[in-house]
Amino acid sequence: MKTQYTDVVAEYLREVDLRLAGLPVLQRRELLADLAAHIETERVERHLRGEAELIEVLERLGSPEVVARAAYAEAGPLPPIAAPPLPPPTVARSRDRAPWVLPVIGAGVVAFLVMLVLCAGFFLASSRQSAPQQVAPEATVAPAAPTPSFADPTN
Repeated sequence: MKTQYTDVVAEYLREVDLRLAGLPVLQRRELLADLAAHIETERVERHLRGEAELIEVLERLGSPEVVARAAYAEAGPLPPIAAPPLPPPTVARSRDRAPWVLPVIGAGVVAFLVMLVLCAGFFLASSRQSAPQQVAPEATVAPAAPTPSFADPTN
């Protein structure tokens, strides 16, 4: 009995739920809970034993279409459905904003290195040209003594 009861009631409530799709979720849940509680109360109070007796209770409630229409009528005009909120704007990544930045920085670094090498080359070249020539040490020669000049007596 319990399995048959569960199947019949679950099917009835599912059909009602499908037809209430336009109602807000909380209102729909509350209505379905009230229906399930009413059906259970009827079953206990009337000591229902068979599936046929349970189906009779469901028919007295009304078909799922009738129950849904009554719920919509009770709810009144529904507020207009607003569109879901937009997701927060995403922050653009640097490569999305300026794809040219990385190549420009790379070219700047390469140009700096080339200039550095050229300056170093010019510095070395100029230091070689202006460096004094190193003279090999020669044997130490004593200063030459002044040669005496002799006056020629014949003169």
